[in-house]
Amino acid sequence: MTSNDSAAPTTTLERGAGVAVWRQIEQILAAEIAASGFGEEGRLPSEGELAKRFDVNRHTVRRAMLGLAALGLVSVEQGRGTFVQPGAIDYSIGRRTRFTENLRQQHHSPAGTMLSAARVKAEPSVSKALGLRAGAAVYRIESLNASDGVPLTFARSWYPAARFPELPEVVQRLGGTTKALAEFGVDDYLRKWSRIGSVLPEPEVARRLNINRQQPVLWVENVDVDLQGTPVKYGFTHFAADRVQLLVEHDL
Repeated sequence: MTSNDSAAPTTTLERGAGVAVWRQIEQILAAEIAASGFGEEGRLPSEGELAKRFDVNRHTVRRAMLGLAALGLVSVEQGRGTFVQPGAIDYSIGRRTRFTENLRQQHHSPAGTMLSAARVKAEPSVSKALGLRAGAAVYRIESLNASDGVPLTFARSWYPAARFPELPEVVQRLGGTTKALAEFGVDDYLRKWSRIGSVLPEPEVARRLNINRQQPVLWVENVDVDLQGTPVKYGFTHFAADRVQLLVEHDL
């Protein structure tokens, strides 16, 4: 039995007190998280258990959980439950943004998987970002990156097919995009620009990141260029917002 079980009988809601019931539940659970009330595993009771404890419906509990997730206190994992968030990873965005380097510098274990790849005609936004003619052939690659076995980012990226023929096969063979681009003569590449925002995830993004669809994600749109300033990649990366905080670095 964890310490929150023993505290449950003494925590009551003040209905009609001017503070929404879901907000009171959020505050009670936040205090219990701060007091390490959910054991080493850090798993919170189910929505049903919390609804019974506070004598409310599941919708009210779910709203409180999403509030905790927005504060970065918990991670809502589809099919597993809700867990105390150990602390968000600082993910640096600068002129040289590299997923593996970012995580290893913070003593995390990174892992990347290419989920799909297809040769397609560039949509107008893609051709404009890459400086290509309308409808030019590009490779669209979807990938998932994890930290210590937990999904962190889901990305869609586009690369000029004429410059990087058979790119997906090279990425698979060498085990990473940076190594693959180097084989095509791009020994280094830099971030030209990044645009950052947040949104509720589309079903595919939520499924890949293993989060609730009502849980916002951060997204970063960006263009990477070679050392001559020619675009080599345009992409969107979605981040599980309760697992990462974006650190924008001004490189010298």
